This record gives sequence, C-alpha cells and structure tokens, in this order.
Amino acid sequence: MSLAGRFLRHVRAQPPQSQRLFAILALAAVILVILAAEAMAEAYLAAFVLAISAGMGASVLLHAHRLTGGFWGEAARPTLEGLAATVPFVSIAGLALIVLQFAIYPWIGEGALSERPAVASLYLNPLGFGIRLVFILALWSAMAVSAAGLAFVNRIASGLFLALYAFTVNFAAIDWIMSLEPHWASTTFGALFAITQIAIALALLLWVDAGGEARPRDDLAKLTLASILGVVYMTFMQFLVQWSGNLPEKVEYYLLRGSVLWQGVLILSLGAAALAFVILSRTALRQSRSATRFAGLVTLVAALLFLWWEMAPTFDNALGVVFSLIALAAAAMAMIAAAKGGGRSRSRSSDESRRSTAARATGGAP
Repeated sequence: MSLAGRFLRHVRAQPPQSQRLFAILALAAVILVILAAEAMAEAYLAAFVLAISAGMGASVLLHAHRLTGGFWGEAARPTLEGLAATVPFVSIAGLALIVLQFAIYPWIGEGALSERPAVASLYLNPLGFGIRLVFILALWSAMAVSAAGLAFVNRIASGLFLALYAFTVNFAAIDWIMSLEPHWASTTFGALFAITQIAIALALLLWVDAGGEARPRDDLAKLTLASILGVVYMTFMQFLVQWSGNLPEKVEYYLLRGSVLWQGVLILSLGAAALAFVILSRTALRQSRSATRFAGLVTLVAALLFLWWEMAPTFDNALGVVFSLIALAAAAMAMIAAAKGGGRSRSRSSDESRRSTAARATGGAP
C-alpha cells in the first residue's frame, strides 16, 4: 500500500470525533493560507529555523564527540541521533522556502535594494537564494545522516563535515534571518546562529534527561552553560560594536526592536538564560535530574524567545508576529517529541542489553 493509502487508512481508523477535529483543523489551515498567506509564510520560516537548528545542533555535537570522546556523548547518543535524523525531513520541508521567499523577504521586488543595487543584487536574488538553500540543506542532510551513524561514519568525515558546517552556517544565517533586514549586516551573526543551534540541542538533551546518570548529566549541564554564555556574549558584543559605531543602518536594527513589546521579549529571554545560568553554575544542581530538566526547559524558552526577537520585528503585519510565535512553539514541541523518541530508544536498548547480560550469566539464551 502506498504512503497516501496508509495515511488515509489511519485517518479512517480514528474515532468520529478525531476525524471531525482533523477536518476542522485542515479546513482552518487552508483558510489561513488563503486569507493570511504572508503571515503563514513567515510562521513557516520561523518553525523551519528552529526545527533545523535543533537537528543541526545535535549533528554538530555528535561529530564533535566522535573527534573528542566523552561520557556525555555516549550517554546522549540515542537522543542526539534521534534529533539528527530529523534534519533530512526538515530539509525537504525547507525547500518550500524557494517559493515562499517571495512572500517573506523585502529584498525581492523593484527598488527594494535601491541604495546599492549593483552589489546587493548579486547575492540577494531569488535564484541565488534557491541555489544556496538547496546546497546547504543537501550538505546538512548528509552531515546529519553521518552523525546518526547511517553513512560516512569515521573521524575524517566528522572533521570535514564540521569544517563545511562552519562555512555554510554563515550563509544560512545571512539568507534565512539576516536578509529579513537587507540593509543591516553583522560579521558575528553566523557564529551566533551556530552557537544558538548548539544551545537548542543541549537544552533538549537536558529536558529529556539524555545523560541518565550523574556524571554525563553534569557534563551536558556544563556544555549548556557554555553555550548560554556564548550566545549572551556574542549578542552583547554585536550590540556594543554596532551601537558605539553609530551608523544609521546598524543602529536601525536595535531601534526596530525598541518598542515595549520587543524590549519585554528580550528581557524575558535574558531572564530565562540568567535563571538557567544560575542553576547550572551549582555543582549539586548540575547532577540533579529535576534541576537540570528545569534548566533545559528554561534554556529552550530563552532560545525560542531569542529567535522570535531576531525575526518577528521585521514582519509587516501583526498576524505574522503572532503566528511566528505559535509556529516556534509548535516546532519546539515537535523537537521535544523527537528527543523523547531517541530517549525511549536508549531505554529499550539498555533493557535488551541487561536482559542479554543476565541470560548469558545464567547460561540461558539471550
């Protein structure tokens, strides 16, 4: 039976109430796409950025562990592989941006880059955006497949993939987020995006307790602490350099986020990051399952709000702002589900290993 046939069979097997709910949600989605196409496209971008960030953060951690080793990587491997395995599927969904870019980015259109058209249009054009998108997603999918242990599993491949990631993450950050404001630029934005991806993956690991035991849990907490410091430091230095430079196109980025709403969002994000920092700074709390899980959740909320603060102020309508926050939350819940799925796989593998060991010890069949 085809994939579509299995899907329809599954839908028919649901209770009538579930079928009606599914029909209502599908109809609502169609209506929203028709009536608020631009807002839905902006929400799609936000969800894509968070989902791809979680998977790629996990992929980076897996490749880094393959090169360096450590108890944390062995304990968290099933969860990390579960997150990395989402990248090819998120990448396929991300190809929709080739079409949706016309509803999202302000640099598409007559006179949109009137200040420096000869230079800017060489990079910011629909064809170039599409080519770079396909290349980045294909490379990142291969990197994630390797990280998940499905192909190219060796230290040389890990080193090459990390080097290529360090190069391509800059173009991803520029194309997907920075170009929402085509007259603004930051040389640290790519590095900031990379650290944010790692922070999101680590936050998910803490929330599902991927470490499982005190020592790897402590290691993961320390890595999360370092990623929080990295994001905050890079964000502050970017602000300090650009604000002190007093260039109109640089300062405009912060003026756009100067309203009460966006100041409040940034304060909430920084407050959540500070709370996670305080928890993870304590040795005893780093080894506590409940404390690290809470710190992971708080870190994930801080990253979600930070991405919203980066992207949503550029959206032209209120629906896009609201829908993007909902989409970010939905993507975060989907990634939590993927992380939990990896954790359940680890539990099943551990149970099978224990049963096999017990069987061998008693002389029985495994």
